[in-house]
Amino acid sequence: MPKILAVDDDACILELYTEIFTKAGFEIQTAEDASGAMAKFQEVKPDLIILDVEMPAGGGQKVFDRLRNLLLTPTPIIFSTGAPESVAGLAKNLNVVVLKKPVNPAALIDAAKKLLKMI
Repeated sequence: MPKILAVDDDACILELYTEIFTKAGFEIQTAEDASGAMAKFQEVKPDLIILDVEMPAGGGQKVFDRLRNLLLTPTPIIFSTGAPESVAGLAKNLNVVVLKKPVNPAALIDAAKKLLKMI
């Protein structure tokens, strides 16, 4: 069962992700900020990360930079943001997808499955 780490400062969005991915057969863990994301990443070793861009303690861009530059991990990442243009340049990276909030559940599952090479 693929493991997903969802990171967002909005508890309602984390609940939505949990419901969507649990129903789709994924194991999901959540974190509410960048520092929590790094701690959970080390603990869970997820197969995929969903990141909000604007969060306390650094935001999704900071988490991305830490994972890719410090840990050199190629873990696939979905950025979920109301302002996709703010991270459009990151979509050029390997295993990175940018989706605009509010995210359609089917599109989210589809993007996850593609990044995890399940389809």
